[in-house]
Parts: sequence; structure tokens; C-alpha cells
Amino acid sequence: MANQRIAQRILLIGWDGADWKTINPLLEEGHMPNLQHIIDKGVMGNVASLTPMLSPILWTSIATGKNADKHGILGFAEPDPTTGKTRPVTSTSRQCKAIWNILSQRGMKSGVINWFASHPAEKIDGFVVTDRFCHAVSGPDQPWPEVEHSVHPAELLHEVCDLRIHPAQTTPMQVAPFIPNLGALDPQKDQNLHQLRILLAECATTQAAATWLMANQSWDFLGVYFDAIDRFAHTFMEYHPPKMEHVSEKDFENYKDVITGCYRFHDMMLGRMMQLAGDDTTIIILSDHGFHCDHLRPEGSAKITNGRPVSWHRQYGMLVIGGPGIKNDERVYGASLLDIAPTVLWMLGLPVAKDMDGQPLTQIVERDEKAVEEIETYETEGEPVSSGDTDVARDDNEDDPWVAQQMLQRLADLGYVEQDTTIEGVVQDRSRNLGQVYAATGRPERAIMEYEKVLAAKPDDKGCQMAIASCRLEMGQIDECQKIVQEVLGDKADAPQANLYMGIINFRRGHTEQALEHLKEAERHDPRMPGLHCQIGNVYLRRLRWNDAERAFKRALSIDPDSAEAHDGLGVAYRRQKRPAEAVYEHMQSIALLHYRPLTHIHLGLALAETGQIDWAIRAFHVALEQNPNNPFPHRCLAQLYERAKQDPASAELHRKKADALGPVQVVEGDESDGTN
Repeated sequence: MANQRIAQRILLIGWDGADWKTINPLLEEGHMPNLQHIIDKGVMGNVASLTPMLSPILWTSIATGKNADKHGILGFAEPDPTTGKTRPVTSTSRQCKAIWNILSQRGMKSGVINWFASHPAEKIDGFVVTDRFCHAVSGPDQPWPEVEHSVHPAELLHEVCDLRIHPAQTTPMQVAPFIPNLGALDPQKDQNLHQLRILLAECATTQAAATWLMANQSWDFLGVYFDAIDRFAHTFMEYHPPKMEHVSEKDFENYKDVITGCYRFHDMMLGRMMQLAGDDTTIIILSDHGFHCDHLRPEGSAKITNGRPVSWHRQYGMLVIGGPGIKNDERVYGASLLDIAPTVLWMLGLPVAKDMDGQPLTQIVERDEKAVEEIETYETEGEPVSSGDTDVARDDNEDDPWVAQQMLQRLADLGYVEQDTTIEGVVQDRSRNLGQVYAATGRPERAIMEYEKVLAAKPDDKGCQMAIASCRLEMGQIDECQKIVQEVLGDKADAPQANLYMGIINFRRGHTEQALEHLKEAERHDPRMPGLHCQIGNVYLRRLRWNDAERAFKRALSIDPDSAEAHDGLGVAYRRQKRPAEAVYEHMQSIALLHYRPLTHIHLGLALAETGQIDWAIRAFHVALEQNPNNPFPHRCLAQLYERAKQDPASAELHRKKADALGPVQVVEGDESDGTN
């Protein structure tokens, strides 16, 4: 059965690093009316990010619906096979089809503006303005060259280039809303002001190209990407109220309004795109991750160093979807970045590919019929994406080496790659990032192989050593994990990370008293880690100390209310105290934040069963099995529910056989008496 088309056309707007924690106060004060309008006419919620939280990887996953090991974009830079040097990551390295490729093959027109890893422009049915287009690569007193292959079709290049805005063209009037105390700054020396002018010019250039093409070209899908919120945040979030300890009063007064100004500016740009799109267009606005803006901000500057920008990033981004047929003023739960591409295809009436790692967000629409047609893959339709197919494939022409080097230098200046980055450094970064992808998706053996490639070149890389320790722990190799931890971190009593790891190791061994000693020692030296309090809560669960576990998980939530693990653990503590209704609520809160966590669905199923909601409990256990088919425990629970509550002995026997075939349940952490981990 073919998917019924829900959206006439879709405008997908990317706001890199946008976060509800910053947005919500602005909405309450009426400062983002255009976003509020879409929220009122649509759905909103968190969207779970992926690991590692690096923009080229994440935005390619958004566009493909696939994890990075499938799409092949693994960082900000890559080796250049033609020069033997390094270059910014390109579209030629993407190993699978993006939304715009698929739509082109299915007879729909697409537009792509400023998307990460989109240069050189692909020959799609529609138009492309790549991520090389808006960045000035010459001084204000020099000609700004047209970057070859940055626009498709090529005949639009000259016309679109006339829309570009150089940073030198920004005026004090345009900057003043961001820095009211502008007159106190020296424009020749203030690097923050210099960076702000660059960001404004690039943002305005992207907006100008997008709005002109929206008005003058036809499209069924348009993806427009803005990186400014994330880059503003890396420069100015440390100055955002409340004042951080390391920030001077002078700098705080000068820059405290910049982040608010940035979000309001994006809302203004959104308003114009909404006008051009019209009421019949479905609009999706999302970020690839959030950005800490409160007491969870790390100590010190937010500026990027050593190419690792993620310490200030938050696990949850923002998502808004509004348009005809979308539910009004409701929340969407459990969304992941991987769900965006399947959702776009489904809403445009196309099949969803089974080799995508996400699922369409069918709960966002009003109608009851939400069937999803599937196909195995789009990769075998027509030619592969790396071929020379004239309809959808990218152009294989070489980069302009001067422009590529200018862009690479710009990435280095921003901190996304190290200065004087080498081929060897880029290869190591790609292996490190791929290792994180494998570790985050439950493939620790493959992760270790990638981390060991880094260690072969950099034997003292402590980050990779500790990543291998985590993988060893995941694989049950506790002795090997402990050996690495002690070699890297030592046994210092004042080392919170060492005590945290030793606490987890002792917990895995069943030595709960020793585990608690280490975790409490870590807490004494750094009580601000929500994950630490979750570990303490898990120890108390194992020791059947339900009240103490409740306090620990509540402590974690007082630090970070969006800790999915803490909500889940608190639910277990409530259920063990014979408070199953409260447990259901906490498990639902956890799932709303992080849907792809099978353990939480198991806990929800147990709590639902205790409240007598048998049908919902059965559904929860089935979801747990969809996410982890190799766990026998949900089968055992289903066997009991089908036999005792549903009087369905055939289904009960089926699940009992499946559980027996999978073997005994192995307790790993947390609620030992359930055997659910």
C-alpha cells in the first residue's frame, strides 16, 4: 500500500545548536513570534542527537536517515586524493543518497542551501547552493571570486553571487541590536565583534540566497541550513546571563545580549521564509544538538579548541513541525535525528527505506491511518550516488585548491580542526569519530579496532585509551577495563573520574559496598555530575535500598532535569516502593527524552502491568524487542502476560520458546531483582 501524501511540499530549516532552554524564555516574552506561530499550528519537542556531536556528521545523518558508518562523513576535514593534502569535507565523500537525491529519482524537485558537506554541488532535479558559497575568502578591498561548482545549475551562479554580503559591509546599525554598548568597543581590536560581523554576513547571505530561490524556482523540498546559532554560542554563550565566574563585569555588560539577539534574528529570517513558503507548505525546524546555557555550562570559555567543540553541546536539540494535516499545539516524543529523512519521505508519499536507521514520526499527523510503505533500499535505484549519473549524481570536477585551503584555514581559525592539520591528523580524527559511532550503536568490538588505529599513531592518547576501557566494560571484560583505567587515571583519591570508573567496575563485579565508596568519593570532589548520581542510584537499586535510590536519582534530576537515565531509574525506585503509577510517569518522561533505550521500555512494561494496563504493557515489551531482539527477558514477560492476563496460551508458548532459545537473562546493572538488564 503506497503512503498517502501528507505534505504538498516541505521546507526543512536547520538551526545548528538551537536549544529549548534558550528558546522557551524568549517565546514566553514574545520575542520569537514566528516560531511561536508554527508551534501553535504544529508539534514541538526534543530531538535526540547522535554521537559524536559534530555538525558535518549530524547534518549528513539528518539528510540520509543513516548513521555515519553508512554515510561516510566523519569530520570537518578529509584527505584530498588529488593533492595529497587535506580539504574541508565534501559531498564526494558521502557514500549514500540524501533526501534530495531520492526525491530527484522519484520526479520531485529539491533545493539545498548551505548544507554541510554539500560542495561540489550535486546535479539534482532542482538547485543547490553549497556550503562554500557564503564564506568570504578575500579581503574587503579585493574581488570576491565566484566559487566554481558552488551552485547548481551553473547558470544561476552569477545571479546568486550578486546576493552575497561581505562582513565588511555590515554596519553599526545592524550590529547594535546584538551589542547595545557597541560604542565602547574598538572595532579594530575586538575579536568578538569581528566574529559577530562575519556570522551576520554569512547568515544574511544564506538567507538572501534561500529567499531568492524560494521565490524564483519551483521545489517540492527545500533544505536550508544555518550554522550561526552554534557559532554564536561558541563565541558568546559564556557571556549569557547568569554571569559565569571567569567572565569580567565589563565583558558581561558588553556581550550579555548577543545570544538573545541571535535567536531573535533567526526568528525574523524565519518569518520571511514562512511568507514565501505559504500556508500549504509543511515547515520543519530542528537543531542537531542543544547548547548548554545555564548552570550546566562547563567551566571556562566556550570557544572551540583542538577541533573538539562538543563539551558545551547538549544531547537534545529542538524540533518543530507545522503545516496542513499536522496536529496543533501538541508535543512530539522520542524523536531522533535519524527520523527526519524517513519522515520527509513518508510525508511526501514515498516509501521509507529499511536500510535507514530511523523511522517516520507518524504520531505527528491528525489522521488515524498511518500506514508506512517500505522498500529495502534506495541505493540500488538508478546509479550509486558516487557514480556519474547525469540526473542525480555529484560533479566530479576538482576543487579550486586555493578556495579549499582558504576554507580549511577558516575551519582552523574557528577551532574545528587543528592549525596546520595533516593527512595523518585527519585520518586519526576520522577513526576516533568512527569509533564513537560504533560504541554508541552497540558495536564495541568494532569501536576498539578504530580506537587502536589512533593509538598506533598516538600511543599516549588518553581519550582513546579510556574509550577502549568503556568498550571493554560493555563487553564484560572487567579486568581489562580496570587495568586501562588504573594505567591512565591511577588510584588518586582526589580524581573524580578515576573513582567514577572504579565505582562502575566494582558495581559490575557485584561489589556494591566498594562501588559505593568510590562513587561517594567522586561525589565529594565533583558533585555536579548527573551521571555520577545515576550510578549511585543504580548501586542502591542493586542493594534494594529503594528510598536511597530515589534520593540519588532525584539529585541527578535536580542537576539535569533532562537526564533520561535518571527518570528511568527513579521510575524503578518508585515501582519497588509499590508506586507503579508514579513509575509509569517517570519511565514515560525518560522515553520522551530518549526513545531508543530498550531497558526503559522494559521498565515501563513492568510498571504498566502492575497498574493493570496490560495492552500497553504488551506494547512496551514489543518495543523493547524491536530495539533489542536478543534480550530474552521481554519474551518471558510477554509469555506471562499472554498466559495469565490475555488467556492466550499459543502466544504465551511462542514467547516462552523464543526466550529459551535466547538463553538466560544476564544482570548487568541497576534493578537486579527484575533481571531486566
